[in-house]
Amino acid sequence: MRTRHFGYIIANPAEFAIQRRRGRTRRSGRGISFFCLPLIDRYYIIPSSAQSIGFTADQITSENQGVEVAGFAIWKVGDPEKASASFDFVDASAAIASIGENLRNVVESAIRYQVANMTIEDVLRKRGTIIVQLKNELADIASGWGLTIETIEIRNVRVLSEQLFKQMQAPFRDKMRLESEASSLETEKSLAEKRIAHKEQIALQEQDFEHRDLERKSEAQRLKISADAEVQATKLDRQRQLVANEESLHAAQATLAIERQRHQAALAAIEDETRRRQIQISNTEDHGLALVRQMPALLGALKVNELNVGEDTIGKLMRSVDHLLGRSDRTSIP
Repeated sequence: MRTRHFGYIIANPAEFAIQRRRGRTRRSGRGISFFCLPLIDRYYIIPSSAQSIGFTADQITSENQGVEVAGFAIWKVGDPEKASASFDFVDASAAIASIGENLRNVVESAIRYQVANMTIEDVLRKRGTIIVQLKNELADIASGWGLTIETIEIRNVRVLSEQLFKQMQAPFRDKMRLESEASSLETEKSLAEKRIAHKEQIALQEQDFEHRDLERKSEAQRLKISADAEVQATKLDRQRQLVANEESLHAAQATLAIERQRHQAALAAIEDETRRRQIQISNTEDHGLALVRQMPALLGALKVNELNVGEDTIGKLMRSVDHLLGRSDRTSIP
């Protein structure tokens, strides 16, 4: 609604303020302050912050297929003088709503015009082209209104016929399915080749292992035969050595037996000689020597210690014994 206030006016930093006196602009600017006189002054507050509008436009393409394009646009007041001349900002909110509605109608009309001359595939894929053309078409209109279009974006493009949309997706799905199947077959083929190569490698490794194992067994058998031969040769050597030792032992025993027999013969000869001499000595012994040999016994029987005989008698007896002993020694020599 039209403002009738007067006094000291202060605009916010996000607002343009225009002061007019007697129909002429006295002051204008963002966030300014001024004194408004009653009756002769008018002022307008125009929001300079960014505003957003949404739009939805449905249209048939050059192929007579319906599509719906939805998006949004962001705009703001760039030239407050032109904007205040094009729209009534006595009520700022009503003016902003009116600008948004006008921009929405212009955008939807421009979209319908573009979509009508495009194929459905282009509408779905060439959003950037649509946005650029919309900005170019709106630039002149917005600048005439004192507005600046910050951006236009398309959120969604929808095919109105679900059956048609499914049919459009079918080639892509079939292509993806075909690629997936082909990839699966290629993967299976690669896996099968890898399995075969792996099995062949394992078979080669097993053959190599068996060959090496056979070589090890052959080497072990050869070593066993060689060891058995060495053991057998050692046994034969030991047996021959034992036989030789036994033969040496038998020879030594025979030699010992011969030596023993010779010693026994020598001993027998010595014993015979000894007996012969004893017999000869006993044959040549006289009665006096026998008496001398029996003297100790006789003296013991007579108890010489208890007899009281004279020294002359004993002396004679001893001389007689000595004479007999001397005679006996001379007769005993062969």
